[in-house]
Amino acid sequence: MIVIVLKLEVQQGKKEEFIEIAKRMVEGSQKEAGNIEYNLYEGLDEENVVAFIEKWKDQPALDLHEKMEHFTGNIGKLKSLCAKPPVRDRFDIVK
Repeated sequence: MIVIVLKLEVQQGKKEEFIEIAKRMVEGSQKEAGNIEYNLYEGLDEENVVAFIEKWKDQPALDLHEKMEHFTGNIGKLKSLCAKPPVRDRFDIVK
């Protein structure tokens, strides 16, 4: 399993717009066959910080996800609403 945590700082005044776009990405991603979990979270300590937390069956499922229209059509828009580049970390379960 691959777990991705994508932390983003949204520009001041752009959070509602960001969330509306992100909801489309979440909805489409949750329907993908290799998806285990895909959600957007709001930061509790920082007002404009959000994080996508994703769980994928394997690398081929993640590779396919990154080619899907709901991803490719929205990720650029989301990044343009950010105050700085996102931080992306990948994890696997400790065995």
